[in-house]
Amino acid sequence: MITGFASLTGRLLLALTFVFTVTACGGGGGGGGSFVPDQNEGEVFFLDVTLLDENGNPTDAIATSAPTNVQVRVTRNGPNGRAVANVVVTLQTDLGTITPASGSSLTDANGIADFSIEVDPSTGGAGTLLAGADSETGSFTGEFNFQVGVSGRRLGYIDEGGTFIENEIDIEPDALLASQAIAQLSLVVLDENNEFDSEPQTISIDSGCLSSGQSTLEPPSPILIGDGRLVASYIAGGCVGNDQITASLVGSPAQAFGTVSIASAAANSLSFVSAVPTTIVLRGTGGGADRFESSTVTFMVVDRNNSPLSGAQVSFDLTTNVGGLSLSPTTAISDSAGMVSTSVVSGDIPTVVRVIASSASGDTSGQEVSTVSDILTVSTGLPDQNSISLGVEDGAGFIVEDGFTVNGVQRTLTVSMADTFNNPVPDGTAAVFTTEYGSIDPSCQTGLANGERLTGTPAPGECSVLWTSGAPRVPTLTGTAFLQTIFSADYNCPSLNVGSGPCPDDLGFTRGGRLTILVTGVGNESFVDRNGNGIMDENEQFLFENLSEAWRDDNEDGLYNPATAECQGAGFDSPQCIAGQEEIFTDFNDNGRFDLNDDPPIFNGLQCPPEGDGIWCSRQLINVRSSTVLTLSNPSEWYFSVFSASGSFVDPITGSVQFNGGPYTIYISDIFNNPPPAGSTISLSAVAPCEIVSPTETIEVGILGGPGALRVPNINTGGTALEPNATGLLEVTFTAPDGNPVTEVYTCVPSPFIPPPDPNDPGNSLGTGGTGP
Repeated sequence: MITGFASLTGRLLLALTFVFTVTACGGGGGGGGSFVPDQNEGEVFFLDVTLLDENGNPTDAIATSAPTNVQVRVTRNGPNGRAVANVVVTLQTDLGTITPASGSSLTDANGIADFSIEVDPSTGGAGTLLAGADSETGSFTGEFNFQVGVSGRRLGYIDEGGTFIENEIDIEPDALLASQAIAQLSLVVLDENNEFDSEPQTISIDSGCLSSGQSTLEPPSPILIGDGRLVASYIAGGCVGNDQITASLVGSPAQAFGTVSIASAAANSLSFVSAVPTTIVLRGTGGGADRFESSTVTFMVVDRNNSPLSGAQVSFDLTTNVGGLSLSPTTAISDSAGMVSTSVVSGDIPTVVRVIASSASGDTSGQEVSTVSDILTVSTGLPDQNSISLGVEDGAGFIVEDGFTVNGVQRTLTVSMADTFNNPVPDGTAAVFTTEYGSIDPSCQTGLANGERLTGTPAPGECSVLWTSGAPRVPTLTGTAFLQTIFSADYNCPSLNVGSGPCPDDLGFTRGGRLTILVTGVGNESFVDRNGNGIMDENEQFLFENLSEAWRDDNEDGLYNPATAECQGAGFDSPQCIAGQEEIFTDFNDNGRFDLNDDPPIFNGLQCPPEGDGIWCSRQLINVRSSTVLTLSNPSEWYFSVFSASGSFVDPITGSVQFNGGPYTIYISDIFNNPPPAGSTISLSAVAPCEIVSPTETIEVGILGGPGALRVPNINTGGTALEPNATGLLEVTFTAPDGNPVTEVYTCVPSPFIPPPDPNDPGNSLGTGGTGP
């Protein structure tokens, strides 16, 4: 609003002006606040209207910068009467807007009804408030006149023509302000006589950029002045765009406004700083530890001196928007350290993406400088079936020395899980374990140490548990009754065609000393993504392996035996069914039965697009699973078998090996036909005239799994028979870790004796009695 220097006249008194209209029951009426009717005449209300400024003090002026509080107090029979609660008071005005919009409010326990009035900043002049209330004796009103935008002092500036521009700040330059540049703010305060106010006054100046610290003010706000004039410096820092500035005269409703427009800073270069996290999960699948649906990507802006540049405007874009990938904000301003960030929000499709950051160049070419972030992976964040595996600690092996007889022998089992892209699953992904023999930690979380049992931080996507030897070691229902040994009556070794002893073949279903460890996680089935778009398209619906619910395969036959028709029917007592009768399954859908998930067999996983869910695939998850077998060895029971090159069994009592014989093969196992543990040794020795040709060095057993005996081939003997009946010995010594040596001795004999030729025999071609041709 623009005004001249006209004198302010007609200042209203702070006291209120009231006009009462009374209609009393039972006759009579009166004005003012002194009329007191008889008790039977009913109640007469007195309405007291008050305007309050921003500090809660009575005023006769309504500020144009913010709503002004209006209070109407209702008392009985005059201003000093008792407050009347629960009276509906109405309020009207001929200038401005009343809140509540209904124009009515209920008095509280103090007889006060609260309203507010707001007047457009461009409005001037005076207005009237009219309050009303009803009692049994009639209707009562209270009227109050007010001034708009004037409370004795006004805030604005003087233009070049000497005109006072109220409610506005003079800003120079009045143009686009360069980053880091300075603008001058000028204000004046006028008193009631339109003169510069000579009394000390305080002016508060604020804006969005000032509040955020991206711009500064000198001197800082609030600013004390003594001559009615203020000049301050606005220093543009990191802000870009329009900054709305508000100046307020402290203790008065007077305000002034202005806008500074700030240009973005010019960048010399951009560099990628970080993306946290580097892997995010599909939209709607987040929640829980390390399962985030957005990533904060940060870049640094530098100037020509390679110093951090604040106030530079940087725009962001994605290399792909597949699946609804998005980022926010699309533009941002670098802070005082030159840092600027945006957030990438995942969509519905797994993919990889980079963020492109661009900013105006600091040279005169008008070109932009740009850079890209490192790859950000958008994935399910869940393991898929072909990316979960279970292994034993390095060097220890799957055969547990002394495990069948000693409690407390341990193995560390490590599960590794990766997602569809074979990126490690996020830290905190749970894996659950079960086994039939010994004991095992129930679970672990990838990337996290397993309490105090296993210290150290696992590799991404991995976690470990401890298995510990102990009871049980044989089936709970049948004990040792059905355990197959190398001396069982129904023993059958197809490879060697013998009736007992170590055999390289698997002896059958009920295998003693072998236990299955099952690990499960929650994830997706695996499929072949032929077009590489990260989802299962309708034409790919058959390119996957269907999974049943997970089970622990105790008898290692690839079937969950309790649910097979054979084991539920007449063949329930077969060796296969007996060996698998204690198998358990993971009831993923909690319906109390083992599900093959084949009715119909459809892909389960979050790569199923929403439009395919329930049609050609399912977004329901499954248990991904892996298993491994540990063997419990008995250090005191080891058995040997020796076979010749022709496949004949060499009986250690009645049989023998020959001088210059071989190659022989030795088989070694425990009573359950399990091989020895890693680190076991086999050494060969001979008693003359028998000799060991090969191997001459001790043989060390590596990591084995089984089932089936250890096979040691290519044993060759030698020796020279100087006498017809000369014999020697072949000794085979086996030593298991922490076990006593076990030696088997075999007789070593020469081949059938052939005497040397007689030189006097005419039939001997080497003789001297013959004649030449």
